[in-house]
Amino acid sequence: MNALARTAMRTVLPRARTAAPSRTMAVESRAHLYKDIPTNWDQLKNNIWLSDAGALPVIFVLTFACGLSATFIGYNCVANPDVRITTSKRQQLIRTWE
Repeated sequence: MNALARTAMRTVLPRARTAAPSRTMAVESRAHLYKDIPTNWDQLKNNIWLSDAGALPVIFVLTFACGLSATFIGYNCVANPDVRITTSKRQQLIRTWE
């Protein structure tokens, strides 16, 4: 569409504006939700993150990723010979403890 046709569509054929109000966050519908860090079970059940169905897949994916990375780090600390946790073995260039 060229510039002349675009200008003609805006000026010659104006579109009617809808009278729909602008959308805002539903503060009234979320007034019963707890928005701070929960300190007891009732506040946790009414937490804004747990009440939103769209946030649950995000929470599950993050939990899985954190668990998987912690397992990988733990496995490498225990099984990998290049990871040296003991202070006496850190500065040695040649591995003599195998």
